[in-house]
Amino acid sequence: MKKKSILIKEFHHKELVKISKTFGSQYGDLIESMILYFKKTGINPIEAINENPAAMIKVLDKRIVSFLKVQERDILKPLRSEVFQQSKEQKEQFSILSKWVQDAIIKVNNLDRDRTKIITKELSELKEELNKVEIKINKQQEAFIEIAQLIDTKNKSGIKGTLKSLFE
Repeated sequence: MKKKSILIKEFHHKELVKISKTFGSQYGDLIESMILYFKKTGINPIEAINENPAAMIKVLDKRIVSFLKVQERDILKPLRSEVFQQSKEQKEQFSILSKWVQDAIIKVNNLDRDRTKIITKELSELKEELNKVEIKINKQQEAFIEIAQLIDTKNKSGIKGTLKSLFE
């Protein structure tokens, strides 16, 4: 690394020595850091106002707080109110929908119960009809066997046996 010298006034040299001791840095390293700092931040030390940075930060802090309060008043609080209102409306709609669904389920269950009763009644009536038909058929079978017995008293033709085997 090539070393360079710079000329500064005695007063500034003493200040550089104090700053160097305060930060625990060598003169060259401190000057290099200053150059990089001014380049990075865009601060021009020649045009710098001799104000206390803490006071400048307080002013900036007040501006930021004021800006945030305006944002809260103009944007965040109305947005919160809208979100709350939307949530309330959704709950009401869900309540209405839930009631509608419950009513629909009750109606479907009632219809199913009524349909089941009708089907059960119809099945019962059909069973009764089938029993009546079966009784009539059994009576007809007995009548046929009696007729066959009268026709062929000694069962020579075997008609009685044939009828019995058909009906079983």
